[in-house]
Amino acid sequence: MKKFRNILFGLSGGWFIFLNFTAWAIVYALTIIGIKKAYALLKCAVFCLAPYGKNVYIDFGSHKIGNTFWAVTLGWQVAFVCLLFSAFWYATVLGAYLGQRYFHLAQFAVAPFGAKFYPTALLTGGETAIVRLRKERNFEL
Repeated sequence: MKKFRNILFGLSGGWFIFLNFTAWAIVYALTIIGIKKAYALLKCAVFCLAPYGKNVYIDFGSHKIGNTFWAVTLGWQVAFVCLLFSAFWYATVLGAYLGQRYFHLAQFAVAPFGAKFYPTALLTGGETAIVRLRKERNFEL
């Protein structure tokens, strides 16, 4: 079911946001200073292609200068596009499911640096699921 949702998300506009993050990652990678930021933006781009099955923990304080620079220069634009997609899908009858994910993506687009990705099962499966997944995948939380 996650694969179907991810394909639907990509076809509904996730591909456009993926290309946006990838283009800005290439621009950041052209500078020596921006290589680490480009890597973070590529992680964001991959998340835009397949957001179901993963959740993001946004830690704005870990990269204050990078996140502030991103939010002021480009982050608000990417977040605005995500909010437009979210509003469009919320306006349709069956699109609230996609609209909710675009809204989550808009929050993430403002401060992508220092974000950590976790499987959804770790956050919604209760304590027994956390213990089981830690053993299976060797997660360090």
